[in-house]
Amino acid sequence: MQVPDLVPVIPELILLVAACAVLLVEPFLKTEGPGRGDKTAVMGIALAGLAGSLVVSLALVGQHRVSFAGMLVLDDWAVFFKVLFAIGAGLTILMSPLYLEAHRRHLGEYYALILFAVIGMDLMAAARDFILLYLALELMAISSYLLAAFFRYRARSNESALKYFLTGTFASAIMLYGISLVYGQSGATNYVAVGQVLGGQGGSVAVLFAVFLVAMGLAFKVSAAPFHMWTPDVYQGAPTPVAAFFSVGPKAAAFSAIMAAFVVAFPGAVKEWGLLFIVLSIVTMLVGNVFALVQTNVKRMLAYSSIAHAGYLLTGVGAMGWAGNSYPGQGVMLYLAAYTFMNLGAFGVLAYLKSQRPESFDHTLKQMAGLGRSSPWAAVLLSLFLLSLTGIPGTAGFIGKFYVFSGVVWAGLWWLAVIGVLLSAVSAYYYLRVIIYMFFREPEGEYAVKHPISGGMAGSLAVSAIATLIIGIVPSWLWDAVGSAFITLFR
Repeated sequence: MQVPDLVPVIPELILLVAACAVLLVEPFLKTEGPGRGDKTAVMGIALAGLAGSLVVSLALVGQHRVSFAGMLVLDDWAVFFKVLFAIGAGLTILMSPLYLEAHRRHLGEYYALILFAVIGMDLMAAARDFILLYLALELMAISSYLLAAFFRYRARSNESALKYFLTGTFASAIMLYGISLVYGQSGATNYVAVGQVLGGQGGSVAVLFAVFLVAMGLAFKVSAAPFHMWTPDVYQGAPTPVAAFFSVGPKAAAFSAIMAAFVVAFPGAVKEWGLLFIVLSIVTMLVGNVFALVQTNVKRMLAYSSIAHAGYLLTGVGAMGWAGNSYPGQGVMLYLAAYTFMNLGAFGVLAYLKSQRPESFDHTLKQMAGLGRSSPWAAVLLSLFLLSLTGIPGTAGFIGKFYVFSGVVWAGLWWLAVIGVLLSAVSAYYYLRVIIYMFFREPEGEYAVKHPISGGMAGSLAVSAIATLIIGIVPSWLWDAVGSAFITLFR
C-alpha cells in the first residue's frame, strides 16, 4: 500500500492533536473549582492548535499536492478556506469564556467540539471526492449538533439541537442519495473522474436529478430557502458564540464545497445548475429579508439576515455557472471573508450583552433601547457591524456586495443584480431599526455591568471591527488573494 502524502493534512493533524489534548487535560482541571482560571489551559491549547494550523496553512501557499488517491488536494483554494476557518474559530473561542462563565457552563469539551468542526470544514474545502466530502460534512455536522445543545439543561437549547439534528439528517440522506446516483451514472466519486464521464452526457435527466439532490443537501447547510426552517430556531436556542460560529464557518465550508464540486464534477450541466442556484438565490433573498423585517428579537433577526446573505452569495454561484467563468465565484469568496468578520462581530456584541444579564436579557429590541448611553462602546461596535451588513460604503459589507453583484452583472444577469440590490436596500430597515433603538430610545430598565469585559472578548471584537474597516477601505489585497486561490481550482 502506498503511503499517502501527509503534508496536505498537517493543519488538520495539528487541530486533531489539540482537540485530543483538550479532552485529556480537561478532567484534571475540573477538580480545581468553577473559577475562570481553571479553563485557561484548555482554551490556550485550542487557540494554540488553531494558530499552528493557521501558520502551517500560510506556509503551504503556492503548493499543489494531491493525496489519498486523489480524494484530497492541497492548493491555494484549500489554503484560503483553512485560513478563514482558523480565524473564524479563533475569534469564536476568544468571545466564549465570558459568556460561558456567566451561564456556569464553561467546559473544555466546548473547545474540542469547535476544533473537530473546523477539521470537517477544512476537509470539505480540500475534498475532491464525494466520499470525503460526505465524511467531512458529517464530522462538521455532528460537532455542530452537540454545540447547539451545549446548554442541555435549557429546553430551548435542546429543542434547537433536535430540530437541527432531524433536518440535518434528512438533508444528509438526500445528498447521499444524490451521490449514489452520481456514482451509478459515472462509476466514480472523484470530482475530476465524474466530470470526465458526465461531461459527455450533457444535461440528461438522470444527471440533472443527481445534481439536484446533491445541491439540495448542500443548500441546507448554507440556509438557502426553502431549506432554511432550522436556522432561526437553532440560532436563537444555541449559545450566542455558537450561533456566531454557525453563521460563518459551516456556511463558508458549504459554499466552498458547492463551488468546487459543481465546477469540477458537473461541467456538462453547468447551465442547469447555474439556473438552479439563481432560482434558489431569489427565493432565499426574498424569504430572508421579508421575515427579518418583522422580527423583534435581534438574535433571530440576525438569523434571518444570514439567510438573506446566503441568497446574495448564491447569486454569485448561479452567475458563475451561467457564465461558465470564475469571476462571479471570486466575488463569492471575498464576500465570505468579509461576512465572517462583520457577522462574528455582531453576534459577539450580543454575547457580551447576554453575559451581563444571563437570565433577563433575551436579545429583544426593547432591551437594546438606550444602549448608546449605558454601554456606548458596545452600541458603536454593533452599529458598525450592522452598517457593514447593510452594505454602507467604507465597510467590508459594501465591498463584498459590490464584487458579488458586479460579477452577476458581468455574467449578463443584470436583472438578478437589480433584485439583489433592491432586497439589500430592504435590509437597511431592520438593521437601522436596531441602531435607532440603541441611540434614540429610552431604556426600559437599568443596565448594570456585572462582569467586566474579558481580554478575549475585547480582542475578538477589536479584530472583527478592524478587519471590517480594512476590507472596506483597502480591499485590493484580499481580492488578489481570492483571485490566485480561485485559479488553482481549475488545475
